[in-house]
Amino acid sequence: MFVRTQEQLRTNCPSSPRQRQVRRGNVLVFFCVCLVAVLSVVALSLDGGALMQERQHAQAVADAAALSAAADMFDHYLNESGQDPNGTARQSAKTTAKANGYGDDGKLSKVTVHIPPISGPFTKRRGYVEVLVEYNQTRSFSNIFQSGPIPVRARAVAVGTTVAADVGILVLDPTSRSAFNSQGAGTSVVDGTPVVVNSTHPEGSVAGGGGTLKSDEFIFAGGYTTNGGGQFIGPIYTYQPPMLDPLAWIPPPDPTTMTVQSTKKVQYSSGVQNLQPGLYIGGINVSGTGSINLAPGIYYMDGGGFSFTGQGSLIGHGIMIYNAPGNGQADGITVTGQGEIDISGMTDGIYKGITFFQDRNSNVTGHFEGTEGTSNITGTFYFAGALLDIKGNGGVANLGSQYISWQLNLGGNGGIHIGWRPEYVAQKRAIHLVE
Repeated sequence: MFVRTQEQLRTNCPSSPRQRQVRRGNVLVFFCVCLVAVLSVVALSLDGGALMQERQHAQAVADAAALSAAADMFDHYLNESGQDPNGTARQSAKTTAKANGYGDDGKLSKVTVHIPPISGPFTKRRGYVEVLVEYNQTRSFSNIFQSGPIPVRARAVAVGTTVAADVGILVLDPTSRSAFNSQGAGTSVVDGTPVVVNSTHPEGSVAGGGGTLKSDEFIFAGGYTTNGGGQFIGPIYTYQPPMLDPLAWIPPPDPTTMTVQSTKKVQYSSGVQNLQPGLYIGGINVSGTGSINLAPGIYYMDGGGFSFTGQGSLIGHGIMIYNAPGNGQADGITVTGQGEIDISGMTDGIYKGITFFQDRNSNVTGHFEGTEGTSNITGTFYFAGALLDIKGNGGVANLGSQYISWQLNLGGNGGIHIGWRPEYVAQKRAIHLVE
């Protein structure tokens, strides 16, 4: 039998104190390092998530505040021209920010409003507002690395002004056949802007009888038809979304604020008369060889309409004729004279660019005829509730810069030039973010 010696037993015994190796603190070190990393990830996750959420909130607050100020500037644009002399737009921005948790106390949050902006592409532009917001986000786990709040910042720029309504012809009738009807032997032209017809009827737009209309593009909510040599010349897009009335925001003028110029119908059949803006109860009628010169301003027809026929002249710049008809079609606006017609729309204010404006609730037809060489009308013809009947005779007549009406007929043996230019036409609302 093999017998181990005591020395051998002592050498091979695993529990012998002499064979135990001293363990170093590697695990503890690794644990500490990993703990720091884990805490860092937790801190970044919690504080980073909170910062991202607050950053989105800050941007939403800045956007809302800028839009609020822009809306206020638009409301006061007539008197303040896109500036904020009374501070109402600035206060509107701060009130909106406060309602959304940014009280501008200088500690937790700060709201700065610049009208006009002092940075970016819209620096010093009237009608624009720049809003900067800052929020001091409280730390949570990241306090183990650094103390103090984390600033969160956002910026927004909005515009509150008016811009030219970008349409040459807009027919608002949503359902009728031939809501837009182009007839006659002439060729009419719309410059630099589309023709839009809201009628969803398969034949909502009709060109016939040799009538031709040229435009950069035609946008029809329904379909169209041509016959008898009629044409629409230009790109045509059918079954498109309709366009809202861009001038729906414009209120009618208030006759109670106007000087009463006449308490009965004004009628002239000869001579030259110089008229002043104001309220004309019973309207104006000029015929025969009568001529009138209209000083700049608003001419309010309280019943009776506005009629200019005959061989005299009609001259007026910076004017708007507003028609509030009675019950009869005779109370409409009629401009069909063979003499010189040289008129243009308002040059500033909410009625800028509008030459003729009829009560939206009236369906009384507006009649206009122009002749080559004698007719020069610029501005917008606005008949939102009525048919607009336009005729050109003897060549191409300059008859307005924009037509917005319930329905529209174009005709005559001559062409019609609709010379759209942004400085000549009515203005639409522009309240939106630009940065």
